Amino acid sequence: MRWLRGKSVTTEPDSSIRPDELKLDSDAFSGGGILETLSMLLSHHPPSQYGHCLRVSFRGHSVYFCGRCSGIYSGLGLGLISLFISNFVLEPDWFWFMISLAVGFATVVDWVSQRLTPRKTTNFVRAITGFLSGFCLAIIFFLGNLWYMLVALVIMGVTVGGVGFIENRRISRERAILEAEEIES
Repeated sequence: MRWLRGKSVTTEPDSSIRPDELKLDSDAFSGGGILETLSMLLSHHPPSQYGHCLRVSFRGHSVYFCGRCSGIYSGLGLGLISLFISNFVLEPDWFWFMISLAVGFATVVDWVSQRLTPRKTTNFVRAITGFLSGFCLAIIFFLGNLWYMLVALVIMGVTVGGVGFIENRRISRERAILEAEEIES
C-alpha cells in the first residue's frame, strides 16, 4: 500500500488493470477542480498511470509531465533552434521528409505496442523516442512544405484514432462479457 495525494494506492496485481498501472481508490482523483484539470493537461495520465510521467518536485509538491510528450517538445524545440542556428541545408527535401517519417515512426511503434499489447516500456524509452520524433517534426516544419506537414498530421491522427477505436472495441467486448456473466449469476 502506498499513498498518492493523501489517498491509498495498492500495487497488488489485479487482472482488471494493465501491468503498468496502479489501482487507486475510487475517490483518489476527484474533486480537484482546476488543479486536477491542469494536472491532466500536463500529464494527460490519471494517477494510476503516473509511471508514464516524469515527476518534478518542488517544496513537497509534485508535478507530472508525460514522458513521451516531454521528449517530443524537447526535440522539437532543440531541433528548430539547432536547424535555425546551423543553417543546415535540407536537400533534397523529399529525402529529409522520408528520413523524418522513418525515424519518427519509432515513437508510433513504441506507443502503439504499449497501448495494444502487454508490452511495458520505460520512461527512458518514451523520452528518447519522443525526442527523436520531436526533432523529426522540427525537420518537417523547417522544410516549410505544407503537404509534408499535412501528411505528418494525418499519420498522427490516423494512428491515435485507430488505437482509440481498437481500445474502445476491446473495452466494449470486455463489458459485454462482464454483463453476460452478471446475468448468468
